[in-house]
Parts: sequence; C-alpha cells; structure tokens
Amino acid sequence: MRSCNFNKLLAAVLMLASSGCVLHIRRDGPPPPEYSYTPAPTAFEPFQVLERHPVVLGEPTSRTRHHDIVPFSFVSSGHNGHPENLVIGQYFRSHEPGRKKLVIVMPIWGTSAYPPHKISAGYARHSGDAANVIWIHGDSPVFPWAALAHTPTEEAFVAMARDSTERFRTAIVDIQRIVDWAGTRDDIDPSRIAVVGFSMSALVTASVMANDSRIRAGVLMMGAANFAEVFSACGDRVAAVRTHVMRDFGWSLDRYRNFFHELFDPADPMRFRGYYDREKILMIDAMFDDCMPEFARTNLWNVTGHPERITMMYRHRSSFYSLTPLGLNISRRQIYRFLDRKLKPAE
Repeated sequence: MRSCNFNKLLAAVLMLASSGCVLHIRRDGPPPPEYSYTPAPTAFEPFQVLERHPVVLGEPTSRTRHHDIVPFSFVSSGHNGHPENLVIGQYFRSHEPGRKKLVIVMPIWGTSAYPPHKISAGYARHSGDAANVIWIHGDSPVFPWAALAHTPTEEAFVAMARDSTERFRTAIVDIQRIVDWAGTRDDIDPSRIAVVGFSMSALVTASVMANDSRIRAGVLMMGAANFAEVFSACGDRVAAVRTHVMRDFGWSLDRYRNFFHELFDPADPMRFRGYYDREKILMIDAMFDDCMPEFARTNLWNVTGHPERITMMYRHRSSFYSLTPLGLNISRRQIYRFLDRKLKPAE
C-alpha cells in the first residue's frame, strides 16, 4: 500500500514538474527601435522627501561555512506597516575580508517567505566567500488585502488604500537607503549591487531600477508595469478587494481603475521610459499569469528596452515552483547565472 501511494505521489510530482514549472521560453531580442537609455536624475520628486535612518547590525545569530548570519534593521524612511516601523532582515556577511558584491533580496510581503529565503540562502551558498546577501523580511504587507476587503465604509477603504500607497513609496526609498549604507561599508563593493524582487516587490524593484543608477543588476520575477491595471485585473485576494468596493460601495470598474491610476502612476515604470538600462535587468514572467495581465507584462518588457526575459509556461503562483526542486530549480539557476554575470568585478 505504501509503495502504491509513493508511486502515485511520484507520478503527481513528475506530472506537475513537466506541465509548466520546468517548461519555459526565452524572449531575448534586440531593443525596440525607439529604445534609448539615459541614466535617471538623482531621484524623482516622489522619492526624495523621506528621512533615511542609520542601519543597525546585531550580533551574529548563526554561522555557515562562508557567512555570519547577522540581524539587520533600521527605522523605515516612512510608514511601512511594521508594528515598530522597522525594516528588518538578515545579513549574510562573508567571512572573507575585502569588498564583495551585494545582493538585496526583497520579500513577498505578507505571504510566503520561501522564494526570498531560497534565493538569499541559496545565492550566499552558491557564491561562497565572494558575496554578501541581505534578505529583507516582509511579514507586514505593503497592501493589507484582507483588511482592504473588509473596510466598513468607503472612506475607510480610501484611507487604507492611500496608506498602502505610502508603504509602497516608502519601500522604494528604503531600498535606496540600503544602497546608501552599502556605500559606507568596507565589506561591500558599491559598484556591484543587485536587487531581486518577486510579485509585489518586483513592482517596487522596477521603480527602483529606474530611479537609482547605482544598482548594477535587477531581477523582476512575476512583475509588470501598468500598476493600476494590475490591481484592476489580478485575482485571488486582490480580486476580493475589488469585488468588495464595487459591490458594497457602488464603484464601477473604471472608477476603481482611475483611483489606482491617481495613486500609483507616479511610481509606475511607464513614467520612466528611457531610464532603464536593459543590460541590467532579468525579467521572469508567466505565460498564463492570472494576476499580471499580458499587456502589462509586455509593457514592462518594452519600457525596459527588451531585457533578457524568461517566460514560464504556468500561472502566477505556480511559476514560483520553478524556484524549488519540484520545478528542477530552473528559475533559481537562471537568477544565479544572471547575478554572476552582471556582478563581476570591473576589469
């Protein structure tokens, strides 16, 4: 009986692995005819006005062959939703002296910690002494979808949505604060910094990449442009908020979409055409994404100048299996190779 059950489980695993978590296509190609890159100004106005607090490193909590695992925190530049308004995480600090490349791994706020943990610990292990890694934790959501879906009044929804916009803006500035801090460190090479974002944090990373030319490489996994359109089309928890507002407050879909245009257009990649260096970006998306619309993913690829792009043949959440043994670690290997190439020391 146990053998039979094991065989069924093995068959199910193989079927899932072969049904899209492993299958993918590359969309490498020349940039659009009108593509032209110009480094961004120092910062666009929406990201200039928040305070930037000092970073605090604690005592190591554990030690691996190549790294000390050090608690990492600082007071957020604005209101970020954390109970103590902190940015917290882990710093994988190399044992080897000298300046190393730094990879900043963003969270999937309020949901699974598995993808960012696998990339953080995995890339630290993959690179050995040659890299430092920061894993930013994300227990507090940028968008509290469950609370937004149960707001008692229209006024409460509008206030909470505006607060979420502030959290998004704060997340952008907080990454830049980490880059500021990295430039003061003897153990980090400030010319070799990368950021990896997933889903919502891929949206943040896309905005950062347009506004901070100090970042050498960025991975945008399951992200998109046209943020207002994403919030108007995404399923699951996002759809529950949309349904609540339209059903209980009488909003039309156009009104809902326009409301998020007003909130998020200042940070949307579509605003930053020309400020993306396509050579710095790896885009990983999903062919059958049920959250990020196809045109929004295509627009992100276009506005960033047709960077290296890998499309998984699956839906939004299921594509994250490509970071796991179930998906043969396809995306993990692609991300590691990209970071290795882009973060080489200057010759």
